[in-house]
Amino acid sequence: MINRCYFILTFTLLIGLLSVHGQVNFSGMDIASSDSLQKCRIGFFSPGKGGINRFWDFSQKLSSDGSVQLMFQKDSAEVLSIAEPTGIAYYLFTNSSFKQLAGESPTDRKDYTVPKLKIKFPLVYGDSVSSSFRCDGIYCGTHPYRESGMTTIKVDAVGSIVLAEHDTLRDVKRVHTVNSYTIGMDISNEALDSAAVRQIIEERYEWYLPGSQYPILENVSSTSYYDMEVLGTTKYAYCNIPDNWVDSCITPVEKLTDIQLDCLLGEELQVHDIIHYKIGSHGGKITLSYDLGEDATITILVASYMGTSYCYNTWSERAGLNYSYLIDCSGLNPGIYALYINVNGKVYSEKVTL
Repeated sequence: MINRCYFILTFTLLIGLLSVHGQVNFSGMDIASSDSLQKCRIGFFSPGKGGINRFWDFSQKLSSDGSVQLMFQKDSAEVLSIAEPTGIAYYLFTNSSFKQLAGESPTDRKDYTVPKLKIKFPLVYGDSVSSSFRCDGIYCGTHPYRESGMTTIKVDAVGSIVLAEHDTLRDVKRVHTVNSYTIGMDISNEALDSAAVRQIIEERYEWYLPGSQYPILENVSSTSYYDMEVLGTTKYAYCNIPDNWVDSCITPVEKLTDIQLDCLLGEELQVHDIIHYKIGSHGGKITLSYDLGEDATITILVASYMGTSYCYNTWSERAGLNYSYLIDCSGLNPGIYALYINVNGKVYSEKVTL
């Protein structure tokens, strides 16, 4: 399991320094000023259940195969740029929201005709918001494409992070974001809505320190579909820390064991299924009947062919038999939909006909 990916942090003063230097406060940035963090890839992990008074022990999950520098800068129009070696993204930052406007890399350019919401402030436990987005892009200079879908954001947990030797970051907010969207490429704008497209369902968990507007930890699972059939799932996680603490916080890849390296590169050490389920569909309602071999956090989502998400929910359940969950889709048009199920970070998908 992922908790075999370990290393022991060897410092005792990190917590005080991160409290001062590890936060990125965009509200306090002067125009044309800059800030930076190191973005270190760490092993993917199960995010665990939500709720209050949660406890997250990341002291043994900070093995990394390298880091890149994130640079933050804000201009006079309150547009924030976040740059890293693979590209740059542009956001409109206000005291209440953080929306992506555009992005560029060596291979593509994105322009959001309907901006994509990344986060909404202040972070209050239990708050949630949904919004649509649309992006028109160009790939390799000649291939037009469009992303269109929906973002759902919820502050689903509050608690403490233990980093090392019982040092603790308190009042940490966890934000759970689900992006459900489609990508259509190499066709005219007029044909995009009716063309064969690829569907994406992405779950993102982010942990925010008090006063920070950029997450200290990110954990992402992204599943791709074509014609509602699963193409594959990509998983990754990052720790974002001050430049001068990388050597203290991170174990380089060359010092990792084979098991740690497998964890870091996304290899599934827990290959067995902890859920065994059956799907039923009748009268516009989907029934998920399941057994759990271990305690689990479950996310379900029903998505249309064009990436619109419906009936999204997340809950936690103890190991046990004969569970049942009813998904009421009676308001949806008849047709074929994708049922997305994420259990402790492992993704399952089913085609369902309503």
